[in-house]
Amino acid sequence: MTENKSINTRDIISSVANTGEVKGNISVNSVKNMTPEQRQTLAEAAQEIQELLDQLSETYPTTTVAEKSTVAAKAIEEIENKPDVKGKVIKALKAGGVAALMELTNNPVVKILTPMLESLLEESN
Repeated sequence: MTENKSINTRDIISSVANTGEVKGNISVNSVKNMTPEQRQTLAEAAQEIQELLDQLSETYPTTTVAEKSTVAAKAIEEIENKPDVKGKVIKALKAGGVAALMELTNNPVVKILTPMLESLLEESN
């Protein structure tokens, strides 16, 4: 008999938010430790990404992984070409981390977009 070892990312993010403890390569600040301004920035960036992904998903199909990758590439291109959005996303990533931003964005393309956002954050340092 095989044991189900799947992990729900919401459980991980919730655990990190509750304990503030992070191990491995995940980097998330506890939402409890964030200032109201940081929480607002995170929420605004997530909303902008959500709206962008929704808009792109109306134009481009997102059925296959390849199609989702195309939408993610278009999204990161849009983010990079809009300095105000790029700045807001980077600020949000620094405040809450990629996992927190991913948690607030409800779109299957965000899983593919996540490493691109991490690269955007690395390039800003």
